[in-house]
Amino acid sequence: MAGVITAAKSTASRKPGRPPRAVGVRLADQILDAAQDLFLKQGYEATTVEEIAARIGATKRTIYVRFVDKAQLFRAVVTRVLHARRPRLNTIGLDRAVEERLTDMGAAVLRYVLDPDVVSVSRVVTAEAYRFPELNQMIEEQAAQGVTPAIERILQEEVESGRLDLRDIRLASRLLFSLLTGLPAKDAGRAARPLSQAERQRWVRGAVSLFLDGTRPRSSGQR
Repeated sequence: MAGVITAAKSTASRKPGRPPRAVGVRLADQILDAAQDLFLKQGYEATTVEEIAARIGATKRTIYVRFVDKAQLFRAVVTRVLHARRPRLNTIGLDRAVEERLTDMGAAVLRYVLDPDVVSVSRVVTAEAYRFPELNQMIEEQAAQGVTPAIERILQEEVESGRLDLRDIRLASRLLFSLLTGLPAKDAGRAARPLSQAERQRWVRGAVSLFLDGTRPRSSGQR
């Protein structure tokens, strides 16, 4: 009898209409799974909230309880994709030659930007940029929050160790990122033939070599 009373009290204390936290998390994941699949396949404008809701057997209201509008839902999808695939550049330490360290970093960055889902997100953003310019800013913000600061930290450590000579580390990190990813990412966005593993390695080594030629400390007799 006591057990029945305890269970009744527990049930009575739960607020009506508010699912348990675990259920809410699962539902949010289901919404994001459906939204990600549809956004990346169809694009932003062609995908509707009704379609996303139907994919999981829910109503529009279910979506809007968790996301204010379609733009916020798309922002959540972009964040989710980029966070899941963002490389852990902090694991590339100073215990190796600068060429090797930057090459390992470059390979990880290139692998990230050429990931099929990252490419699809970038393609959707580019396609809708003329109509929704804020989407392009969104993906740039995501990159700035993840990869670019990590590259800056690596270059800062190399400068402090005396292995590189850089006056503007922020600019240098952006230039290196552009050398590593600019053309390959552009080609991927146009659905060009994917780079083979050997071609990726050759590209990264070439970009790192070109970057280091202009950033190594020079003797006093050199200009």
